[in-house]
Amino acid sequence: MLFKSFIAYAAADAFGAFYEFNGVPAVVPNQLKAKPNWPFGGISDDTALTILTLISLAENSPEAAASKFLELLRMNVEKLRGLGPTTRAALGLEVKAKEVESVGATNGGLMRTCLVAMAFNKKDERDTWVRALISVTHKSEIAIQSALELGDIVHSRELNLVELKKSDFPEGIPNTSGETLIAVKALLSKSKNLEEVIRSACLLGGDTDTTAAVSSAVYSFWHPESDELFTLPWLGDVNWSELENAPEALSALYRRARK
Repeated sequence: MLFKSFIAYAAADAFGAFYEFNGVPAVVPNQLKAKPNWPFGGISDDTALTILTLISLAENSPEAAASKFLELLRMNVEKLRGLGPTTRAALGLEVKAKEVESVGATNGGLMRTCLVAMAFNKKDERDTWVRALISVTHKSEIAIQSALELGDIVHSRELNLVELKKSDFPEGIPNTSGETLIAVKALLSKSKNLEEVIRSACLLGGDTDTTAAVSSAVYSFWHPESDELFTLPWLGDVNWSELENAPEALSALYRRARK
């Protein structure tokens, strides 16, 4: 279940990278498309940062895990593509003037801890670990609460029908936490299969790789018996060689889930 969620997350991230902040598409074909100045099938910082976050779960406490993540982030910063403003700010890197206001409230925390939340059945324990791992970069309570709510949704598997029209976000889903959570809830409440989750996320426009990755991971967690992930015709086009630290990340995730 965790393995499939991880693979779905990375695959949807790679698929959605082409559409990220590239307008609102009218059509999304069921194929992975090449993005200019981007390796074909390459993952974004979403998967790369998630892997670093999962590796930190090997630490003995939430506080130690948060420190480990920040250490890993600094060690790997030159390898990461497409870092968001909050993560850049946490590293002391330049942030675009138009993005300064969003620092701290972006969806990077929710994105990084989506798979983390799956490892903890007990809410108190889950909230403690998620909060620690988010707040090391994202100080906004909006960012933290959005991630905690996502964790609750993951385990309760309860979701009312959430309506979301393109007119609600005419320029696409922004990279802010609250709006991303709304999009994820809408995708999960209406999509009938994994392919629909991924393509519908891209049809929304905006931060497509994040909405697609998070929604796909949760969908796969909810449908462990389904093999539809492995029937996606473009799955083999994902550049899986970029996930060199995936075994270490998955090992830490599984060990944490068994405790």
